Amino acid sequence: MYSAISGFATVFATFISGIIAANLLGVEGTGLVAFAVWLALIASQVVDGGTSLCVGRFTADLHGQGDKAAAYSLSGRLARRLLLYNAMGIAAFAVFYFADPGTATDSLRRLFGETDGDAATNLVFFVALLTFTQSFATFGMAHYRGSQDFVTPAAVSFVSMVAQIVCVYLGAFLFHVPGAIAGYIAGQILLTVAGAKLMTRNGTVTAELISETRTYGRYSWAANLCNTFVWSRIEILFLQSFWGYREVGLFSVALALSAIASQGPLLLTGAFLPMLAEKHGQKDRQGLQMAFASGTRFLAIAAFPACFGMAAIVPTLVQLLYGPSFAPAIPAATIIATAAAFSITTVIGTHLVNALARSDVIFVTSLIGAALSIAGGFLLIPHYGLLGAAISRTATQLAMIGIGLWFITTRLRFSYPFAALLRILLAALVASLAAFVVVTLVPGFHGLVLAILGAAFVYALCLRFFGAVDPQDIAVAHRLIAALPPRFAAMANILLSFIDPSSAPGRIVTPRP
Repeated sequence: MYSAISGFATVFATFISGIIAANLLGVEGTGLVAFAVWLALIASQVVDGGTSLCVGRFTADLHGQGDKAAAYSLSGRLARRLLLYNAMGIAAFAVFYFADPGTATDSLRRLFGETDGDAATNLVFFVALLTFTQSFATFGMAHYRGSQDFVTPAAVSFVSMVAQIVCVYLGAFLFHVPGAIAGYIAGQILLTVAGAKLMTRNGTVTAELISETRTYGRYSWAANLCNTFVWSRIEILFLQSFWGYREVGLFSVALALSAIASQGPLLLTGAFLPMLAEKHGQKDRQGLQMAFASGTRFLAIAAFPACFGMAAIVPTLVQLLYGPSFAPAIPAATIIATAAAFSITTVIGTHLVNALARSDVIFVTSLIGAALSIAGGFLLIPHYGLLGAAISRTATQLAMIGIGLWFITTRLRFSYPFAALLRILLAALVASLAAFVVVTLVPGFHGLVLAILGAAFVYALCLRFFGAVDPQDIAVAHRLIAALPPRFAAMANILLSFIDPSSAPGRIVTPRP
């Protein structure tokens, strides 16, 4: 739950920042901000060098082995390695810029669509600063999760959320696009400090562990770079190149609406990688299978209704939050949100593969996904624009899902809960259809509220009617709910008992075949 709070703060800050930019800067201004933030995200993955995945995975593994001293020393070593990678990135850009300043300035002007070379250079400065803060913020979050400390990042993320929203608003209002980007930087400061202070840690790290982290880091870094073509909005680059910032702005809205639906369920997965890595360190194969299957089912229960429901209410949301000028984003948002429902359910599988240190496989599959994404970018986006970007993204991700399922079930030989997922899918489809009918009959804000409430009620009914929730998951949920305040725990237990009348708090059940 603390991990979910931390993730929610990040997602909510990004979502509200996008709405602020849309209302203060217009479609093209929103596109330019989205492009700059995307560039920083890509650059931060380049300079990361695989350190974030290493600190998350190996710290958890070492804690599982009871070697906290090695975990302490390793986090400091990896933090200093990240600083070195950032310095190398700055040096590479300095060489590019000062080797031929005139050509470099022209290139930057074309990249950002600016007629003023100084304005383009200023944007690069903000992007570089956001890259640095983003890389250390990601590293710090991964370290805390690997150390099983979820309270600290939750508190820091909440404060950072408030700082980002306030600073993006003030920056966009006073200084337009550069000010909005500076607001994103302000939101990363505390998280950056949390990651950077790990550089002071010293201690002995065995040569074997250093070698293992380097190998894992290389593969995971290469896999992340390839994954930028599949999961990290590479379509923005093609839209900016072939169409312009208007389409980038519209696409960023489509992605934001999909993210607010899909990221909600994903917030519950932050603890899975360190937990699975810890079980791997304990050589608990049965525990890995149970955590993988149950986690996948729980994720589907949250993801399917959230994403399909978002697809149903997208037209109303776009009008209410962004205004009529963003209406062309509706078809793309519907497609992306629908596809996200399926991609989210594979996240626990990805954590499983990472926990087993099979970053080599992730790299190979990511390379395939990168090739598919580039092909789609050149074949679809130049001709179909925004709709082509949505179709390209969806097709690539669905292909990656198929490859991942094949590897987990046939090579790793873990059982995938297909039957349970199908029952959950049917329940979510009926609920989303109910939401669509409501917003069609009752437009505006009131229809939106009625659609959400009605879909939630229909979904609970369908979960019960289809027997979609495994009794073992109900029992686990009852135990988790016991940690809530009594009044909330009582209401949650009533809901669970409605979904599965045979369940009760604390009851021991046999898992469904």
